[in-house]
Amino acid sequence: MADILSTSTISDYVESYRTSEQDKIITPLTTQQTKYQKLSTSYTTLSSKILSLKTLLSNLKATGSSSSFSAKVASSSNSSFATATVSNTASSSAYSLRINQLAKSDIALSQALTSSTSRADLAGTHTFTIKAGDGTGGEYTSTVQVDLSSSETNQTVMEKIRDAMNTDKAIVTSSSKASTDAYAGGASSFKINLNGTETTISVNGGGTYSDLMDEMASQINSNVSGVIAEKVVDPQNSANYKLQLTVSDPSNYISISHVSGTDLVSDLNIGVTKEKAASSLVTASVFSPLTGSSQFSLTSDQTGLDYRITQLSDDSGGQALSALGLNLGTTRTASDQTNNISGFVYADTSLTNNLLNAKLNFNGVDVQRNSNAINDLATGVTFNLKSVMQSSDATVNITASNDITTVKTKIQDFITKFNDLYSFIKSNTGSKDGVRGTLISDSNSTSLMSILRSIPYQVVSGLPSSSLNKLGDIGITFDTYNGLTISNSSTLDDVLTNKASQVESIFNSDNGIANSLYNAINPYTGSAGYLTSTKSSFDRNITRINDQITAAQNRIDKSAENLRNRYQEMQVQLASLYSTQSYFSSSGFFSS
Repeated sequence: MADILSTSTISDYVESYRTSEQDKIITPLTTQQTKYQKLSTSYTTLSSKILSLKTLLSNLKATGSSSSFSAKVASSSNSSFATATVSNTASSSAYSLRINQLAKSDIALSQALTSSTSRADLAGTHTFTIKAGDGTGGEYTSTVQVDLSSSETNQTVMEKIRDAMNTDKAIVTSSSKASTDAYAGGASSFKINLNGTETTISVNGGGTYSDLMDEMASQINSNVSGVIAEKVVDPQNSANYKLQLTVSDPSNYISISHVSGTDLVSDLNIGVTKEKAASSLVTASVFSPLTGSSQFSLTSDQTGLDYRITQLSDDSGGQALSALGLNLGTTRTASDQTNNISGFVYADTSLTNNLLNAKLNFNGVDVQRNSNAINDLATGVTFNLKSVMQSSDATVNITASNDITTVKTKIQDFITKFNDLYSFIKSNTGSKDGVRGTLISDSNSTSLMSILRSIPYQVVSGLPSSSLNKLGDIGITFDTYNGLTISNSSTLDDVLTNKASQVESIFNSDNGIANSLYNAINPYTGSAGYLTSTKSSFDRNITRINDQITAAQNRIDKSAENLRNRYQEMQVQLASLYSTQSYFSSSGFFSS
């Protein structure tokens, strides 16, 4: 009896009460919550599988050049000489090629000079002009500036010119104007053409040239993306200013022309036509052909005659290129570099004799192109030239045909994703070994299963009765246990080879399998779809039950503590009784 209200016994009583109450109140709630958690998790997986199938169906139902069934493949009879890549827009065709010349980049060479020879005579600032073809019969222009010191040698001169060219940007700088000079002209408009995009800039004028340059810079920066305009101090005269325009992207050209009003373009000398960074036209290099010598080379970045270097010359007062034997002007005759003559180029500028273009006989016709990757001879086909052919080499035959392998892979991918969704719903809407599936009696799952079981059997309406019009016609069957299966691979290969358009119609016609299935499952997807709405309901129930569990647990804990307190009071009272009994016993009150 002494241990009946011991501290450990009280704890046992309290925990027994707590467990009993949890079993009666919280366990049912937890069971209910677990059910909703499993449903929510299953819906997450279900949504993912439906979305995966829907994405694939979106591709399968596309038509025209975007159709998955219009995939083409190219083959070459000799890939050492030529290959081809094809897009969906290509037709099934055959082409013959004989390659007589590969496209090359133009090149200009300096003289080979003794590396260590001093070039103190070149100290100062030099500017020079590079022009190269734009591919359409016009020219790009680059103006490059380089600063040389009195300690330069032939080698360092070449290296500094190389670095200036390879880091060059398209920069247009106005003439110098005194900051206090009044601008006498009125309003003006001029046009900036940035890589084919034209923008007209209008300024009001007034005030000094300094004010005018501020207004022009503000208007340009606000209206022309890709050009940075700023007023800069003239380094030759700190009392003067210049307007400087810098093209951010080296691949873009800039043209500036007068439109109306005062001719600011002429006044500030900012008129340029297709000014472009030298770094996007040519690549400069310095090398040593012989020990102790240096030579400079300039190579056009793009191959072909239409991108050749058309001019290479010092500007007025400059002599940096002349010192290297590279002041070639606009006339660049072919030279023999073995005689150390500057200005070597591959050939003249005639179509007949040039050595810069790719030259080939294509389907019996002699053609030339600037590049070894030719994409304008046949729609959707890019021919890649690899090597020059000898007369003894057999003509290269290139064919473009339907890509059966790719199409079959996409069909197999469709089957895989369909079956992945089908098997998930099937396994979760039935019972196995006495265990009920999570989605049994779930209305969304039941509806989806009905869709997946019916559409594979359907005959696609709207197709001619004499043509392929159902999956079974192309070797694909459906059964309720396995889902979709390629039951006859040879039949599928045959129809993809000989009746590709009919196979395509089964999937992407208006009532085709891909369209029908996509439209049927689409309402279940997205933020407003059936699955999202139902899952949100599950999640709300999970939260609600969790709140109920928390509240119930708090009540149980509070009741348990109250019970503990009452037991502890009884424990104190019992201890007092034991103490009194002990006192009376020791005092002889209970002796006989």
